[in-house]
Amino acid sequence: MKNKMGALWVVLALLLLLTTGCGVTAKYQDGVYRAENPEFSDSGWKETVEVTIENGEVVKINWDAIYIDDSIPIRKKQYSKSGLYGMLTVGAIGEWYDQATAAEQFVLEHGIDALTINSDGRTDAVSGCTIHVDEFAALYRQCLDQAKKK
Repeated sequence: MKNKMGALWVVLALLLLLTTGCGVTAKYQDGVYRAENPEFSDSGWKETVEVTIENGEVVKINWDAIYIDDSIPIRKKQYSKSGLYGMLTVGAIGEWYDQATAAEQFVLEHGIDALTINSDGRTDAVSGCTIHVDEFAALYRQCLDQAKKK
């Protein structure tokens, strides 16, 4: 009887080892995935999202935008960092790049499903972020769809 119980414990331990840890496969393929809105918005910007995946996990997110013509030859984050975008001059709590970076960091730490979005396209989930995040979330999900293992 003792030999059977000992053998049973060994089998259970082996099953536990095989079903945890290294037995889990990565959810996403490693690489850099990019999505962008098909059209420019009324403000002239077209949002883009780039997601970097390593070892099956998202390790970097870059939410940015490009302008419709050469009158603004740099991306929105850089334009905003330079102070030219001017959100602070109209009473915003932070420049666009600060708010976009806060949203990126939130999704990295908590996942996209934790980014609750109101009917107006904004979120209360990210402290310091009052800009619309609905397009960001949609583009981020497109990147994840591209990276899914088939």
